[in-house]
Amino acid sequence: MSPVSVLLVDDSASQRAVIAHRLEKGGFEVAVAIDGEDCLRVLGELRPDIVLLDVVMPGIDGWETLDRIRQTNGVPVIMLTARAEEIDRVRGLRAGADDYIGKPFQQDELEARIEAVMRRADLGRRDALTGLSNRRTFDEHLDSMLAQERKTGQPFALVIFDIDHFKSINDTQGHPEGDRVLQDVARIAARQLRAGEQIFRIGGEEFGIVIPGDGKTGVLVAERVRAAVQDEPREPRLPTLSAGVASFPHDATTREALFQAADLALYAAKQGGRNAVSLAA
Repeated sequence: MSPVSVLLVDDSASQRAVIAHRLEKGGFEVAVAIDGEDCLRVLGELRPDIVLLDVVMPGIDGWETLDRIRQTNGVPVIMLTARAEEIDRVRGLRAGADDYIGKPFQQDELEARIEAVMRRADLGRRDALTGLSNRRTFDEHLDSMLAQERKTGQPFALVIFDIDHFKSINDTQGHPEGDRVLQDVARIAARQLRAGEQIFRIGGEEFGIVIPGDGKTGVLVAERVRAAVQDEPREPRLPTLSAGVASFPHDATTREALFQAADLALYAAKQGGRNAVSLAA
């Protein structure tokens, strides 16, 4: 399991050095930012698991930084401050912080709070039925991939697939069997992915896969998943899948437009008879 990645935001160089050193000794992976603006810049480039955000900073303070983070990003945030008044704790939690710790703090308390917040965040970012990352995490991941592409020029593809005639399974075999189908499809699809490819349950019987590479790469992955589900030796047999593929920036230049392009390609696969993969026109 990879270490938890922490973005530490504190304008005090000495505080940053001490906290970062202790976290690294505790097995955490640490990136640092010197103020709120720097924090927002780093979040445009990295995807930390959690942010430790100082409240009192020059320029934009921790409150404004938290507000701007929450406009686009659901990353867990623990507020750090020398002010331990109850009013500050209430303000931090209402502003969207996941936890709050007053300075000075014991290292084991900070690590325990990070672990507790990460456990809660993981529950909130995973689909309870399939164990896959959920729609919220999908949206955040797409935003991160868009930011990365604009910086590096590395394209990526989006596959949206769903289960053909899924409603009839619930209607004729019952919802427990429908749940088992969703779980089996999720397990089989995830097994087909390679390093850098990520799968999400984005709603109902619909799934998304984000893949580094162009649309043709996306089609290859989608075909691999479709064939694996079709060939699964299971009784009763699993239903087939239909998939649509679109790539960024070839087919779209925003998250919403990319999703729409892949969704239209999925519709084309359905219209063409299902059990197929269609690339955005």
